[in-house]
Parts: sequence; structure tokens; C-alpha cells
Amino acid sequence: MSELPQLQEIFDRLRRGYHLSPEDEPAFSAVAADFEAYAAYFARLGLTLVRHPREFFYFEPDAAENVPEALPRIAVFSFILVDHAANQGRPIEEFLLGQHFLVSKLPHFTLDRYAGLLRQVEVEDAAGLRQILKNMERLGWVKFVGEEEFRFLRPFHRVFDKCLELARTARLPSEGKPALSADGPDAAKPDSY
Repeated sequence: MSELPQLQEIFDRLRRGYHLSPEDEPAFSAVAADFEAYAAYFARLGLTLVRHPREFFYFEPDAAENVPEALPRIAVFSFILVDHAANQGRPIEEFLLGQHFLVSKLPHFTLDRYAGLLRQVEVEDAAGLRQILKNMERLGWVKFVGEEEFRFLRPFHRVFDKCLELARTARLPSEGKPALSADGPDAAKPDSY
């Protein structure tokens, strides 16, 4: 089975939590061309290779309760962008996945409620936002195209879809409680990634 192309590179990246997308050639094409063989190989190692419907790959996390420290920050960061786009009446998916962003132009500190959400996960300034983006880059969810400029990649849908779900929940009149509240950082933790 060791004749699978790019096997070592694919394994090394995925075991660190990275998500393979079309940006990751030739590794992505190797897995896409023979997903079943890669999935079977990794299953023998006790790992579950997931093929997301939006066509990217990752290892299924061991347990939802082992949420890495960066994920609540990523969730709040992303929720703010979803909320910002919705408040402007912009198509959210197109807004997030169809353009480049400048770190200095992000809306995260433009409203007190956004800053409050960020404080819940101990993000106080632009340096904190940059660290979140670096963590997202490490996961294969964003790509920097300069020091200040970045864009979201296809695997960002893992958190994006969860944020849309939270946004819909937050706007339901029967709920009476926002999806992200002043209940502390645990309020922002996603179910699983």
C-alpha cells in the first residue's frame, strides 16, 4: 500500500489538523483520485479520512470534547464576519469566499458587541486577530497572499457552515438568547470540527 502517491506528505499534513483542498497540489489530486485506497490505509492506523461534500479532505477528530484552544477564537472571529455580511445585506458565502480581505479592514473592532465577543475568547487587538488567522492558515482554511491580505479557502466551510447555523439560531425570536452570549468562552465553542 506504500505505493500511494504523496502518502507521507498527506499523512503529515492531515495528522496536524490540516485540510487538503485544491490549493494543495499534487497531494489533493492524489487523494481525490483514489480516496478509497487512502481511507482504507489510514483506517488501518485508526484514522478516519473524511471527504467533505465540498471536496476537501481531513481526518475526523478523535473526540468533540477535545476542542483545540484556537477553535473557539476561530468560531467567534468567523461568526463576526458572517454577522457583518448579514447586517450589510450581502450574500454571506459570496462575501466570505469570493474576495480577499485586509487584516486592517476587518470589522471585528468596529462595534462594541463584536469587541465584547472577542474579549470572551481573550482577543483584545489586531495582533490577536492575526494569530487567529495564522491558526486558520495552519488548518488550511485561509491563505495569505501578502503580509496584510488573505482569502478563505474551501475547507473554511467547516466553520462557516457552523456559523450560519449559529446565526440562524441567534435570529430566532423564540430563542430569547443570542447564540454567542456573555456566558463566557464556552458559549462560543463549536460542537465539533
